[in-house]
Amino acid sequence: MYPFAADYNEQDDLTLVAQACGGSREAAGQLVRRHQRFIYNIALKLVREPNDAADLTQEVLVKMVTKLSQYEAKSSFRTWLYRIVMNHFLSAQRRQSETISFEDLGAFNDNVHNDEEMTAGEQDTYRDHIVTVRNKCMASTLLCLSREQRIVLILGGVFNLRSPIAAQLLDMTPENFRKQLSRAKHDLFQFMDDKCGLIDPANPCRCHKKTKGFIKEGKVDAETVRFTREARESIGSVVAGKNEELDQLMEGKYLRLFTGQPYAEMPEEEDSLIRFLLMDKDIQNLFGLN
Repeated sequence: MYPFAADYNEQDDLTLVAQACGGSREAAGQLVRRHQRFIYNIALKLVREPNDAADLTQEVLVKMVTKLSQYEAKSSFRTWLYRIVMNHFLSAQRRQSETISFEDLGAFNDNVHNDEEMTAGEQDTYRDHIVTVRNKCMASTLLCLSREQRIVLILGGVFNLRSPIAAQLLDMTPENFRKQLSRAKHDLFQFMDDKCGLIDPANPCRCHKKTKGFIKEGKVDAETVRFTREARESIGSVVAGKNEELDQLMEGKYLRLFTGQPYAEMPEEEDSLIRFLLMDKDIQNLFGLN
């Protein structure tokens, strides 16, 4: 489910909201399922670590379920829900994994495992490992932005929400959103221009070099690449096309490294989260769930 796709049906959500507020456990579960994966993928870009992202997702879904009765249809349900999501993400306690700077990441890229080499055969053998390391590196670059910049870039650059929609979620004007998105792109792309070998072949950092070093250290193994092989979709496959062709020409080489990443499943079974939510006594009493 991608709630900002062209085929999104607002009425489906409204029907489920009415049924859930009427005491339907099944409707509440379906509403969670419709939005859980997208919320998790935003959270995963915000904090990088799957367990931290799962915690944020659970926290915000609890808010969604407990506040359903407060929805008054003054805006679309999608706008109402994702304002709650974005406000929670902005105000949630900082995770330890978020403490990183462009300077620290640049020093790491300059000094760690740049002397390792992989043959073409090894690069083919360890292709999944290399993709995993590349994706983790891209996630780390996002963490160098402030949380506010990160959310703007995730919405407008990675998931390609149009500025009028994204601005509503963040309670700002579309003009302000576009300005903040431009600044975030500038900071991120400047770092990538200076450090990333995928952007500029003159830069020494290479994913396969880092990967070989991490394999030697035991930091990359078969378990860490499991999600890469199992990923059925990329972010780019579920979002709308680029807003402007000029953007695609100028920024596509940068953003493809992010939109090409997996559109991930949560690390735990989704039904276990739904059971957790719906078995909570306070939530049961709130909705009179049967």
